Amino acid sequence: MALKDLVAKKSEVDEAVIEAIVSKYVRYYTDTVEIGFTPECASLSGESKLLVYLVALLGWQYVTDSVPETSTKPADLEKVLGIPGNTLRPILKTLKDAHLIAPGALGYNAREGNLEDIAAAISGERKTARRKVALGAPAKSKASTNSTRRSTANAISSNIDAFIDDGFFDSTRTLRAVHEKLHERGVIARQTSVSGPLLRAVQQKRLKRQKVMEDNKEVWAYCVVEA
Repeated sequence: MALKDLVAKKSEVDEAVIEAIVSKYVRYYTDTVEIGFTPECASLSGESKLLVYLVALLGWQYVTDSVPETSTKPADLEKVLGIPGNTLRPILKTLKDAHLIAPGALGYNAREGNLEDIAAAISGERKTARRKVALGAPAKSKASTNSTRRSTANAISSNIDAFIDDGFFDSTRTLRAVHEKLHERGVIARQTSVSGPLLRAVQQKRLKRQKVMEDNKEVWAYCVVEA
C-alpha cells in the first residue's frame, strides 16, 4: 500500500462526520434557507441541541452552493433553540471552555477540528463539565488518549478490510450497519469514527458509495467495487 492510498479529502471526511452528527436531528430547507429540527431533537439536552445546531450550520457548505450567513449570537440562539438566556449563557461558557465551540464575527461556531469530540458530547460519551480529580488519582495523559484513539482507528480499519474480504459489503451497507457490525466484533467506537476509514476504503477503490434512503432520509451507503 502506498502512502497516497491513505489520503482522504478533509472536506469529504468532514461532510461524513457532520452527516453522522446531524442526520437524526435536523433537516435543511433550501427553499427558505432554514434548518428545521426533527421530533428526535426534542429529547436532547440544551447543550446537545446547541451543538447539533452549530454543526448543522457547518453543513450548509455541502448542501448548497450559496452558503448563508447566520447570526449565532446569544439572542439569536435563544430564538432558534427556544432556550432561555439565563440557561443558554452558562451552556455557551461550558462548551467554549471545553473547546467545542468558539466565538466568531457572527456569534458562536462549532470547532470544525473537534467534530468527533462534539459527537461524543452529544451522545453522552464525553462530559463537558469539568470534574474534580480525586487527590492522588492519576490524570489521563493526552498521549494516552491519542494512543487509544489510534488503536481504535486501526481496529476499525482492519475490521473494515476484513468485512470487505468476507463479503459483508457485497450488499450495500449504511454507516449505521457498519457501526453495528463493528460492535458485534467487539470494536466499540463512535459512529463518527467509522466515517474516515470508510472514506479511505472508497479512496482506495475497495468500496464505492451511493445515497440510499434510511428512516425516510438520504444517507451514504457503501458496497464493493465490481471487478
